[in-house]
Amino acid sequence: MVVALGALPTVIAEGSDPSRTGVITALYNNAKTLGGAVAGGVFVSLLAASAGRGLGDGTPAESGYVTVWLLCAVIAFGAAAVTAVSRRAGRD
Repeated sequence: MVVALGALPTVIAEGSDPSRTGVITALYNNAKTLGGAVAGGVFVSLLAASAGRGLGDGTPAESGYVTVWLLCAVIAFGAAAVTAVSRRAGRD
């Protein structure tokens, strides 16, 4: 995953119009940063909501972590499905 994130700006820059490379890569970086911030906020909220059912010291319950990882899995499968559909549509 980290390797893909490192290479993605290069792939985006090579696939864009040379006069728009700066705009495209800046848009990618902004979207990546915004996505990370939103995901972090959602995951912290889920873990904080489970903290009341944890050990009593503010520690999130195991169910909070399971919920976060299940949400990650659902989003990953959704992204894979969207990618597969868009690749198929691009071939037509």
